[in-house]
Amino acid sequence: MDLVLLRLSALGDILRVLPAWANLHEAFPDTRFRAVVEDRHAFLLEPLPWLEPVIVRRKRLSNPLTALPELKRVAGLIRDAEASLDFHGILKAALIPRLATLPERWGDGVTKEFAGALQTHPLPFRRQTRYEQALGLSEAFGLSRGVNGLGRFRPVLKTVPLPDPGPVWLQEARPRAVLVPGASRRGAIKRWPLRHWISLARMLKERWDLRWSLGPEEEALRDWLPEATGVAALPRLGFWQLASALRQADRVVAPDTGLLHLAVVLGVPALGLYGSSDPVVAGLPPGAGQVLRTGISCSPCRERACQRRQCLEELTPEQVASAI
Repeated sequence: MDLVLLRLSALGDILRVLPAWANLHEAFPDTRFRAVVEDRHAFLLEPLPWLEPVIVRRKRLSNPLTALPELKRVAGLIRDAEASLDFHGILKAALIPRLATLPERWGDGVTKEFAGALQTHPLPFRRQTRYEQALGLSEAFGLSRGVNGLGRFRPVLKTVPLPDPGPVWLQEARPRAVLVPGASRRGAIKRWPLRHWISLARMLKERWDLRWSLGPEEEALRDWLPEATGVAALPRLGFWQLASALRQADRVVAPDTGLLHLAVVLGVPALGLYGSSDPVVAGLPPGAGQVLRTGISCSPCRERACQRRQCLEELTPEQVASAI
């Protein structure tokens, strides 16, 4: 069998479909799996060598003059596949297998821009987490081939080989926690207030071996945050070295961002600090961790320019420390 798996972006969303993709591989080990992803996220497939990347060039896809030629180019690369499973549900993703004239084009039930009209096997919509959404598609496809059990969640990166991050932990006797104060520039509205992070670190550092995880967007914090809090930052690491360091932790505390979901698929208990994020759609699988939020009346929302940020301001360091 030859299957095409589609999830163009983004980092956290691709991480959330990996458990479903791994279940498919386990059920159909002799199948050729091709994963259609954007070039900027192809590195996420590296620990799973049975996934063959099919690269979509984001710059060409984002340009109205070159988008259709790019989709046709990618469609030509998968034209010989038996079926596609669309884990994205947008028009650009759905067009690729349609242009390739694949006989079976499955969709996970969440469709935008009329993408479902291009699928031959669209699932009914269900309000559920993105993990469950992806696992449901794998389950449905498995049942169509007489295979059960593809809807279960597993932390698929818990035991895969990862590069050594070096000596990043010092206190052997204490539990280890990684604090992630940042988020992408686009997801800046998801950041818990920095003063809350500082208070939390001071509350925990006598009992926990803490480390800050500071990405490129938080580079300026390296100049003063470790000294101000007495909590060291993880060194600048490549993505999979960082994943290896996270996997050595006992807890990861983060907003609804990529590193939170990286912790989930690594099998590290995660504590998500949610403000505007939908606790259902952006939630965590059972047993993978906990979502902490105030639940004020205007949350969840999609207002990226909110100035009050009351949903995160009112989530106190004391509440977070108690949950940890």
